[in-house]
Amino acid sequence: MSTATVKELRHEFPRVYAAARRAPVSITKQGKVIGTFDATPAPDPGWAPPDFTARSRAILGGKKRAIDIVKLWAGQASR
Repeated sequence: MSTATVKELRHEFPRVYAAARRAPVSITKQGKVIGTFDATPAPDPGWAPPDFTARSRAILGGKKRAIDIVKLWAGQASR
């Protein structure tokens, strides 16, 4: 593990970042380690869109409800 000072991190970030891509870099301030900079890419957790159909079934229990838009806008629809 290599080390870099806070000053080096601020002024020579591209060099420290390149070193951090290879291995974690200890960041020091006044000779004491205050953190570790690890720039290795995180694994992709994979994104899936929400399942709105399953959510709707869980809330409504599979019931379908007819809604009259005109009455809803007029404020006469039963809720």
